[in-house]
Amino acid sequence: MIAFLVLIGSVAVYGQGQSQGHAHAHNHSCIHNNHQQLQADQVIISVIADMEKDGDGIVEQTEVEKEFVEKYDHDKSGDVSEDEFVKQWHQQYHDAPDFAGYLFHHFDSNDDHKLSAIDIVNFVKSADADGNGRVSIAEFQAFLTNLYVNCVPSHYSHGR
Repeated sequence: MIAFLVLIGSVAVYGQGQSQGHAHAHNHSCIHNNHQQLQADQVIISVIADMEKDGDGIVEQTEVEKEFVEKYDHDKSGDVSEDEFVKQWHQQYHDAPDFAGYLFHHFDSNDDHKLSAIDIVNFVKSADADGNGRVSIAEFQAFLTNLYVNCVPSHYSHGR
């Protein structure tokens, strides 16, 4: 429901990283590391291409469900565990497992350790920056970019 998977607009809505007291207090790395050396924007373009199949420029809730629940729910339980998400995201987009876990916990809006229909609804609402009830590709891209970008400062501030 990623992928996941975080929009422009206000730091209060989008800047929910670990350094800002995010409710998800998990020990996942916020350092973007991609095993194929893909940059964040390249991964995000791939996520959008995988999700927005009908070419209408809108990332619909059904498209998010199809991408993240159908592809990621390996045990067919109806929701996606963190393990399922991390393995699939890593396999599909080559981001490091720790970073995929970081994304999972941003998509798991109710912190129940699984991605389900309620998380998808909340994800779509969060990504709808202009509040018109529809998530444009630009809004979706900005949402994901925010997750990747808000992650990077943690790397630089702790790494130097």
